[in-house]
Amino acid sequence: MNLLESATDDISSGYVFDPGWDRETERLRTNEALWDPGTVARFDQIGVAPGWSCLEVGAGYGSAAQWLADRVGPGGRVVATDLEVERLGWLSGHQVEVWCHDLRSDDLPADAFDLIHSRMLIQHLPDREAAIARLVRALRPGGTLFLEDTDSLPLFRSFRSTDFLQDVREAGYGLMAQAGHEPRGGHFDLQAARALGLNAQADGRVVMVRGGSPQARHYMLWLDYMRPRILAAGLLTAERIDEALAEMADPENYWLSQILISTIARRPSGSPGAGR
Repeated sequence: MNLLESATDDISSGYVFDPGWDRETERLRTNEALWDPGTVARFDQIGVAPGWSCLEVGAGYGSAAQWLADRVGPGGRVVATDLEVERLGWLSGHQVEVWCHDLRSDDLPADAFDLIHSRMLIQHLPDREAAIARLVRALRPGGTLFLEDTDSLPLFRSFRSTDFLQDVREAGYGLMAQAGHEPRGGHFDLQAARALGLNAQADGRVVMVRGGSPQARHYMLWLDYMRPRILAAGLLTAERIDEALAEMADPENYWLSQILISTIARRPSGSPGAGR
């Protein structure tokens, strides 16, 4: 086993991040700070309304599930799923059902939901097409599948220089790709939805991140998490990682996030679920 294989051995199970990491809750909350505004705008675009039945897959800390519960009201239903559900307990106060669920292997009730949403989950899975097909089967005819996954190529582009933090991006995302993360995941969501017969469209959004902000903190936590793996693979020195963290903390620095590609796909009314 070479250094790169050794460094990725502990994150090769289909999801890069450890739910038990002591700063995982903070990482999830900063991810929400980065992406929730655009996700909510698309919920509005879809037309989520009182009485809808919604499924939030890979709910993380649960902000999207909370928003959906507030929108659908007491006449609706929201289910939030994840492999690790302890940090979702607070959602019970918002009338959200919390299920421990593995999208790689566990079935969902058929024809059950008006909306199914997942953010930054599908691109981590080894069989993305099968996972999306499982979600389509759980949609009611006429229901909406809303998938959000990234294209990481623009990450850290900056006015500072053409190579600003690019060594960090290449090291971290290279290891993530070795562990099964698809860096072009959002593109695959669109193609898979269309292949399953859904009327699917997609757009992409980026955030201009300011150093030292809550959004920048998200990337600092990502690098902290990846640090031991990067060091074990010999891709960067500890000094370079510390320098990069200081650059991320500097309010004078601005950079682009990844592109988050939002695929919105509707299951045709009266159609059988995928794979039937």
